Amino acid sequence: MYYLTFGMVLGQVLFPVWFFQGMERMKYITFLNILSKLIFTISIFIFVRKAEDYLYVPLLNSLGFIVAGVLGLWIALKDFGIEFKIPSWKEIKHQLKEGWYIFISTVAVSLYTTSNTFILGLFANNAIVGYYSAAEKIIKAIHGLSNPISQTIYPHVSKLMHESREFGIKFLRKITFLIGGFNLVLSLSIFIFADLIVKIVLGAQYTESVIVLKILAFLPFIIGLSNVFGIQTMLTLNFKKSFSKILISASFLNLVLAFILVPSLKHIGISISVLISEIFVTLSMFIFLRSKGIKILEGKIV
Repeated sequence: MYYLTFGMVLGQVLFPVWFFQGMERMKYITFLNILSKLIFTISIFIFVRKAEDYLYVPLLNSLGFIVAGVLGLWIALKDFGIEFKIPSWKEIKHQLKEGWYIFISTVAVSLYTTSNTFILGLFANNAIVGYYSAAEKIIKAIHGLSNPISQTIYPHVSKLMHESREFGIKFLRKITFLIGGFNLVLSLSIFIFADLIVKIVLGAQYTESVIVLKILAFLPFIIGLSNVFGIQTMLTLNFKKSFSKILISASFLNLVLAFILVPSLKHIGISISVLISEIFVTLSMFIFLRSKGIKILEGKIV
């Protein structure tokens, strides 16, 4: 099974999403992602006929990713005149140094997001873990609706910040209210209709997931703001080290809160821990930016 899923990783490595983002050609990412999913879906109906065909699923999924990756490279080489070049050791060291804080930040985020289910499993049974995990997946799926927006505007913000810091901040101010408003509506909708969402998506047997969903309901709004404050603002202004410190601090805060709250509150405790950690990230980034004289939420929206 592992060698089959390796194809998915290979396809994602081949796919130059970073290049299309940098060139602000997001249409290629959209087209190729749809193509990979289309190949996978059609192939499932053609080749998976019985239970014994389950191995075809990761194989076909890998095929979709690899085709999209190869086509992405071909487009980059053909339409943009890109050539392969072996980088020097000096260039490699420079890029590793530049990306170090982003790498650490990614590890920190993984620590305080993916470890929650594991920690909960240490103190609760599988049913309780299932209640939390199911609600968490709903939140991630809904929050994923705003991810394409973040990926699209990042290269544009970087370009604006390079040309004029003033224009870049004005653009971010407008985006903050747009993204914040959109995610606030999502969060309020999740909170109000949590019972209905759980009943439709998970089933009546997951009633314990309702309280988890309500606690986590405002994560799309909170994380949406932290994305603007952190990725769109701090990273484009080269505050990578401070960005990394905030996320590392949040990971430790989440771990401490989890081990305090989970033994007595179980799935509710881990939900509260996640919510507090994400609020900490957003507030810390906001306070840091203000300390640098960058007031994203203040001023005229143009």
